[in-house]
Amino acid sequence: MKKILVLGAGFVAEPLVEYLSRRTENSITIASYLLQEAQDLATKFTRVKAIQLNVSKQEVVAEALANFDLVISLVPAPFHPTIAKAAIEAKVSMVTASYESDEMRALASEIKAAGITILNEIGLDPGIDHLSAMQIIEETQAKGDTINTFVSWCGGLPAPEYNNNPLGYKFSWAPKGVLMALLNEAKYLHDSEAITVSSEKLMDWAKPLKISELSLEGYPNRESISYKNVYGIENAESILRGTLRYQGFSEIIKGAYQLGLLSMQELTVNSQTWQEFIVSINEAADIEQLKANISHNASDALQWLGCFSDKLIAPKNTPIDIFCELLIEKLQYLENETDMVVLQHKFVAKKVNGEEYFISSTLKALGDVDGYSAMSKTVGYPAAIASQMILDGIYDLKGLRLPVTQNIYQPVLEALEQEGIICEEQYYSSDDIAKNQFLSELN
Repeated sequence: MKKILVLGAGFVAEPLVEYLSRRTENSITIASYLLQEAQDLATKFTRVKAIQLNVSKQEVVAEALANFDLVISLVPAPFHPTIAKAAIEAKVSMVTASYESDEMRALASEIKAAGITILNEIGLDPGIDHLSAMQIIEETQAKGDTINTFVSWCGGLPAPEYNNNPLGYKFSWAPKGVLMALLNEAKYLHDSEAITVSSEKLMDWAKPLKISELSLEGYPNRESISYKNVYGIENAESILRGTLRYQGFSEIIKGAYQLGLLSMQELTVNSQTWQEFIVSINEAADIEQLKANISHNASDALQWLGCFSDKLIAPKNTPIDIFCELLIEKLQYLENETDMVVLQHKFVAKKVNGEEYFISSTLKALGDVDGYSAMSKTVGYPAAIASQMILDGIYDLKGLRLPVTQNIYQPVLEALEQEGIICEEQYYSSDDIAKNQFLSELN
């Protein structure tokens, strides 16, 4: 019997538990701070139990882990260092779908000394993006060729038929994380030059993209340059990892930014209408003056959201929290609406003789009506597959790890294909007409 502790019972947990429960020798326990939440998920499966657990307390987690062979953490990333310390103490391996933080890296020597595996970044982004990128990179390098340019885009969006609001976006979880990501500067490499985009200019940077016949736009993520080393493409001249949205999103979010709606400054608000609130935080004469300062499209979209209405605002401590409450209300997935995940890598490779060729890898996954969302599948299944590989001893590398080696990317990609999650690769020669659009999106 293999005993697995799953921390967190959110929307990503169900496909993960479903995958692991296919093996009768797996005994799964779901833990949540809210016992009812864990119980609601556990009752959907046989051989799955539910417990209450406070993951913020290392000693409590370590005591719980004494009875398990593996812990999978699906709770917010700030809790992962505490859970990792408990895993080290209990000598239990750990899997997460979150970015590897500096706090986790600081534990690397202790993880190695404990003789356990802690595998991070095995979801969608990060996760499948690593797997599909490394497969192409190592196949290219095995031929003696080099990667000169690497550009990667990923986004979770409403399926095209449900793209029915001005922002082209809907939330299946709390929106604050999405907005907070827009407040960070971005760094990437272009023609061997390190480029920094300030948070104030991030939405201005957004560029139109065409992927799988979809009209999208993309803007860079926080930090791309370090992936030269992560992916072993130290000689690459251009590297960019970015976020995908439907076209128009960035213009609207820029308008919200200009109106102070993404501010984290604490304030005290009385009972106010949205119109009164917008005027007060901008110290403006009236709402029409403010609307004139943003683009027409942004003004119309924020009007649709209710930002200029006589509706009362939610009593929160910061403008961004007040804005998030409005987004939750207006931009939810309705019953029978589904989401979509789009992931695309583009490479410029160079042969030994100097001839260039071009490679793309594209994943488009749709959610299932009355089933799992595309996002939950593409995060939950990779984490589950990698967890099973650790339990089975197929992936036996110890220490702090990322899924960038062939002994994990190849079997996980093969297993994902069985779940209908497939990255389609295309190759273009230097004289291929299709390369023109390909190259235009790299500049």
